[in-house]
Amino acid sequence: MTALAIASQKGGVGKTTVAINLAYSMARRGRSVLLVDTDPQGSVGLSLSRGIRERCGFYDAVAGSGQPAEFVLATRLPEFSLLTAGRSVSFGESGGGRVLDASGVENVLLALGELGNDVMIIDTPAGMSGVTSAVLSGSDFVLIPQQAEPLGVRSVPQALQMIAAIRREGNHIGVAGIVMTMVNADQRESVESEAQLRAALPAGIMCTTTIPRDAIFLRASSAGVPVGLLSRNPVAPAVAFDQLAAELEGKLGLPELENQDDGIRQLLD
Repeated sequence: MTALAIASQKGGVGKTTVAINLAYSMARRGRSVLLVDTDPQGSVGLSLSRGIRERCGFYDAVAGSGQPAEFVLATRLPEFSLLTAGRSVSFGESGGGRVLDASGVENVLLALGELGNDVMIIDTPAGMSGVTSAVLSGSDFVLIPQQAEPLGVRSVPQALQMIAAIRREGNHIGVAGIVMTMVNADQRESVESEAQLRAALPAGIMCTTTIPRDAIFLRASSAGVPVGLLSRNPVAPAVAFDQLAAELEGKLGLPELENQDDGIRQLLD
């Protein structure tokens, strides 16, 4: 199993949107995917179900209230399962007095890794400390969503420095890529921000696929579905996540899918 954390130094860059829709696209491609919400705000669960707040999840497992596998929820897509954030109120990050144990986070991730999924995609809180740092220490790769705007681009070096620090501590996490989000092709500042970042970073670290700014993501969240389920006809943002899934499979070293329909193989005998 490959653990992929979705993390960013800056909030509001679309981490949860990336986590949900990437997980769905990978599952639709035939990968068995476990989506884990480690954000105390519970954004993943709330984006998919209005009745999710009272369910046990990740933080309950960290607190020792049960085995992580007990809290994993199946979805109507057999390849896609979900672990919500659960009840995090007892921990300091949510206003309680209990200090989160980093080793407890890593132990939960290890237990989840034994469930036999191909990929575990982990949504994290904003920033690279606290829970996120513990998640990164227990993950194989990190994907960094980056909003295509000037101020946000400046946070990328900080995020990469944090990843380097985690590596120096002996963790093996790799950078799967930086994916540009909220890209507005009609806005000069958005286009220039993306171009500047691509020019400044080493070749290969930036994902080729970009995620557009589109109000359809708000509609999908309101409806409680990934954007790919809003319409029978694929919309551009859903196609973008399908492309991102295909791009990342190689970077994550995932084996080729068996029995995948590659379409027409020849036009004539």
